[in-house]
Amino acid sequence: MKDHEVSKQSSVIKVQFFEKLSIIWNLILVPKVFDKNSYLLVFQVSFLIARTWLTLLVTKLDGQITKDLMSFNVKYFLRDLVYWFLFAVPASYINAAIKYLSKRIALNFRTNLVRYCHDLYMDSKLVYYKLQFNTNEPLSEYKLDPESFSQYVTQDIKRFTESLMNVFTDVGKPAVDLIFFAVYLRDNIGSLGITGILLNYFITGLILRNYSPNFSKIWKIRSFLEGIYYNYNLNLMNNCEEISFYKGVAFERLKVEEIFNKLMSHLSFETKIRFKYQLLEDYILKSVWPAFGYFFASLPILFDNTDATSLASSNIKSFTVNKRLILAMADAGSRLMYSIKDISKLNGLTDRIFTMLVNLHQVHDSNFMYGYFDSTRYRPNGGFGSTYNISSFASKSKLRGYLNQAAGSIIESGTIQKNFPGLRFEHIDIVPPSIKGPLGTPILRNLNFKILQGENLIIHGKNGCGKTSIIRIISELWPLFSNGLLSKPANSDIFYVSQKQYFVNGSLRDQVIYPLSWKVCIKRGDDDSKIKGILKDVGLDYIVDRFGLDYNPHGEGSKIEEIIINDEKVDIFDSYVGGCVDGKVNWDNLLSGGERQKLIFARVLFHNKKLVVLDEPTSAISFDFEDILFDMLKKRGFTLVTISNREGLIKYHDYILRLEKNDSENADPNVSDGIFSKIDEEYLRKFETIDNEIEYLQQEIQKIDEMKSRKFKLIELLDGAEDGESPVMIEQHA
Repeated sequence: MKDHEVSKQSSVIKVQFFEKLSIIWNLILVPKVFDKNSYLLVFQVSFLIARTWLTLLVTKLDGQITKDLMSFNVKYFLRDLVYWFLFAVPASYINAAIKYLSKRIALNFRTNLVRYCHDLYMDSKLVYYKLQFNTNEPLSEYKLDPESFSQYVTQDIKRFTESLMNVFTDVGKPAVDLIFFAVYLRDNIGSLGITGILLNYFITGLILRNYSPNFSKIWKIRSFLEGIYYNYNLNLMNNCEEISFYKGVAFERLKVEEIFNKLMSHLSFETKIRFKYQLLEDYILKSVWPAFGYFFASLPILFDNTDATSLASSNIKSFTVNKRLILAMADAGSRLMYSIKDISKLNGLTDRIFTMLVNLHQVHDSNFMYGYFDSTRYRPNGGFGSTYNISSFASKSKLRGYLNQAAGSIIESGTIQKNFPGLRFEHIDIVPPSIKGPLGTPILRNLNFKILQGENLIIHGKNGCGKTSIIRIISELWPLFSNGLLSKPANSDIFYVSQKQYFVNGSLRDQVIYPLSWKVCIKRGDDDSKIKGILKDVGLDYIVDRFGLDYNPHGEGSKIEEIIINDEKVDIFDSYVGGCVDGKVNWDNLLSGGERQKLIFARVLFHNKKLVVLDEPTSAISFDFEDILFDMLKKRGFTLVTISNREGLIKYHDYILRLEKNDSENADPNVSDGIFSKIDEEYLRKFETIDNEIEYLQQEIQKIDEMKSRKFKLIELLDGAEDGESPVMIEQHA
């Protein structure tokens, strides 16, 4: 593993670190001069200076108490002891205030960063989905694993803000101490003494810097491996049932142990590296620096020609004060040296946070090309592709991301028309997002069809021919690379039903009204009687009796708001707080596959959109109830676009789009063509009754038997084929 090849860092702190940190600081953490965090930082600096000033006073008081003892002056000793207790009051308050402000500012920084990320990540541009397509090909150092994004938002932001404030305090306090104590000591031990102390710090600091490992790289690798280990365990929990069915526990255990062993190997290596460095660091900071401190503190006494006997107490006081200040300076210097590791850690965290922000802004950009990279037009040292001018990635109002291509390489795309009374595709090639962009292999080529409001379309085809990709184009999850035209209703008038059902942690009511809140539903006039009626229409009235609509029928919930509707008070409860059995439950495990699909149909009826796009919506529902559901949708006037391989659903649609592979000699086997046609009445009569449908299916099976019989006859006829052809080849020709 290459992470063991950690070289000595020639530059502990790179210039880019400060540039990246300044961008994050100015645009997110403290966006304006008179920000709330600015005032808190001013208070923090003031308390740091006040603590240093109090330390200086306490040090002088310590010397005075020592002098009182040496001179046997009981009166002054008791007086100075009272002063000592009085000084302890503001000192304790200042220490507590510094810790409080550090945590408070770190919390504010974390809040700003999380909200900033949420604004980019969870908005109408669907960044949370499109992030998986951002490859960052020209800038490999800013590649981000979408599966680890949760770690960036939850753990890395917390670590970054806490580390930033720790560095601010751990560097700020020693720096203030060094300045104040050096100025005071210069008057006591002379310029030569203070110069010797600072020279000692400088030389030993260079030695430590030369032997310091690259803690930033070590920390980044550890964070990366921890993310892989966390996500794999999360994947294990999310897919526990499927893994159990396949009896894959042995394989999963080997995999998770392999990942864990890599993490442990790196942590073991990190421990050894830290031990070697800690040995040298502790020797210099805890032995060499205090020894030099004692030497320079004794100089005024050793070379003082005044009578030692008469001034013994004064010399003791001076030595005590100088010794404490020099040791305090040594402690401040050692804390500065120790903080190098904290700064290296902050450097690694800043890289991760900056990488996350770059990727979010790339995907959020209106010209996002889904990872497309044109190497012929890319300028490595120009525009937003520059890796040297990081400050150019920031504008006055927001952080701007690197683009995957230089100016002028934006490709042409199709036209999307909104508020169309129906759905229309004109000359559209569906190309999956990839680094090749529009030059990639299309799944569907030259797709053309049109349905108007009230007309229904069924999309029919084999698995893997690109049926679901049509939904992704309609919902704008995938880009429209071609110059075609997509016409559709407004996004607010379309409801999508994906092949995989999604349910939130909440009540049964929450599953029906998702993605709306109950407060919004009440304000627009919805009530529980409407939801119960819809559940009855889809055959789920019995689960209302089993679970109830609300999560807390016994009054165990938490009221979060009270609103006025028609001059009446209505209580809004928090549906996402666990209560009894009908509360915060896992609806995926609680309901059968058919019940889950029926519940999705209830969601469709509740929202009542103009256009409903369904992807295999009834694969787990019986044929008889499938007819009931689609007959109900058709009677209620929905415009349907249905993806299904069930022939029985064709009768509920007016048009059919058949997706088939092109069998011509020069055709690409990976590309499908769409054949759009109106469903004729004669074909629909085959599905008017169950008996007619059975008869039709029997005829289709009979055709298959006839084709098999014809195949064997062709094999017999070709039995005398040219020499050299094997029976397998003959069968393939047949």
